[in-house]
Amino acid sequence: MELYLDEIPPEGVDVDVRLEKGDPALQDLDVVDSVSGSLKVRKVGLQVLVRGQVAGKVRLRCARCLKDFDLDVLEEVNVELRPLMDLEGAAPDVELETDDLDVEFFRGDCLDLSHLVAEQIALGIPMKPLCSQTCAGICPQCGADLEKGPCGCVKEVPDERWSELLRLKDSLK
Repeated sequence: MELYLDEIPPEGVDVDVRLEKGDPALQDLDVVDSVSGSLKVRKVGLQVLVRGQVAGKVRLRCARCLKDFDLDVLEEVNVELRPLMDLEGAAPDVELETDDLDVEFFRGDCLDLSHLVAEQIALGIPMKPLCSQTCAGICPQCGADLEKGPCGCVKEVPDERWSELLRLKDSLK
């Protein structure tokens, strides 16, 4: 969804964005159904402030058991968009501040809100997705699903050089 800067009144505009599963902006995400967002877009000088929420359901693979699961993502949007011309006069050695992490740049007189919504959904996906916090995963030796119970693998015998530390650990329990 594109929004032209001259269509934004001084008080801002409320925009509802809905992206269907096949939308090109969602090509890097395995979206289950659709992604939607409710945004307030406001111009402040040359900058554009976008506030609101985006929500969607994505299919992920558990980092422990490798099973697919669906995750509901709900993210707050708080992005400042600046025209790309702001970069032209910048010094080559500029250090980013914490506030600069929520800044994005746009070119021309049109904002692509679809990519902004898709990006916010992607930012809501955990780096290590888990189907549940208690997921036992799979056995690193035989690949058995440890959620179904323990496997028959023989546990590796610890190196004797660590025996004193293991006894100390047991005594602290």
